[in-house]
Amino acid sequence: ASVAATMGEQWVVYCGPGNNGGDGLAMARHLGRLARVFLMSEPDPQRYPDAALQLQILRRAGHPVAVGGMPPDGLATDVIIDAMFGTGLSRPLVGKAAAWIAQFNQSPGRKLCIDIPSGLDGDTGAELGVACCADTTVTFVAPKHGLLKASGHVGVLVVAGIGLPEKF
Repeated sequence: ASVAATMGEQWVVYCGPGNNGGDGLAMARHLGRLARVFLMSEPDPQRYPDAALQLQILRRAGHPVAVGGMPPDGLATDVIIDAMFGTGLSRPLVGKAAAWIAQFNQSPGRKLCIDIPSGLDGDTGAELGVACCADTTVTFVAPKHGLLKASGHVGVLVVAGIGLPEKF
């Protein structure tokens, strides 16, 4: 959220239903009401309890979250945030997910990806069908191997701590 705040004053957050989407939901909470949130589908609380909790917190705070529908084309915003899919992605993206990524890439505004651009393999950096193209990618603790191998998708790489010791 602190990196997103340096990039602009209005944000659109594209969230997937898993842990990466949960990170986007938490980020939106920290950014406040000027963060518009679009969620592909509700997170399964059994499979993604942290994401479900973040959604519950946002809703209880009265923060609007649009679920299911694709964000409208051409939303006026400073920053578009990718919180759709993370390092666990291992299959090519098709259908709705591919359409969301294509729209993300075509939208006006600066692009910020959380952890890894959605659609990239975390180990190889290979594009899994389609992938987000970022101006900035914020990853956590240490760069993933795929971030160092991917060309044209990562942009400026920022490594953020999450409270873990540097050596463990």
